[in-house]
Amino acid sequence: MNGKLACVSILFFIFGIILGVFSASHYDYSTYFGFDPFDNSNPDFLFFFKHNVKIIFLLCSGSVTFGIITLLNLINNGFILGLAVKTTSTQIGLKNTLLLILPHGVFEIPGLIIAGTAGFKLPYELLRFALGKKNEIINEEDAKEFFKLVGISIVLIFIAAVVESNVTSKLIPCMD
Repeated sequence: MNGKLACVSILFFIFGIILGVFSASHYDYSTYFGFDPFDNSNPDFLFFFKHNVKIIFLLCSGSVTFGIITLLNLINNGFILGLAVKTTSTQIGLKNTLLLILPHGVFEIPGLIIAGTAGFKLPYELLRFALGKKNEIINEEDAKEFFKLVGISIVLIFIAAVVESNVTSKLIPCMD
């Protein structure tokens, strides 16, 4: 995996988190999550998996928009996380908020960042070709790396959905 592209993905994601934290007082978190995490109708595995696979494909589709969709989605997803942390921590405390995010977040966040790296991969290689730093626009190795990154991100999102639907949702009733 290209370390530069991973760093770019991380930076845009962190930028989004910072925006979310500082904007939290202006937004209703339920409109960003697509559901109210404190609603008792706990979404199931398929809800989380389908939702996050859509995000993965949006992040990876940056390959055809020269990274613009990837950039915007990394910032947006970081924003959502920052918004969630700030909003819920004022309601249930930082410890409980982290207990709700970390079990699945240790898989979901790297999955999003790896998908962002994939979304930047092909535009990066095209730019390198345009600058004369490589002889082919996209070679077989570039394509393999792209699909490997997509596959890894989907596996991580799958694991995150299992954890979120089976662990995180069970922690919510325990919150005081």
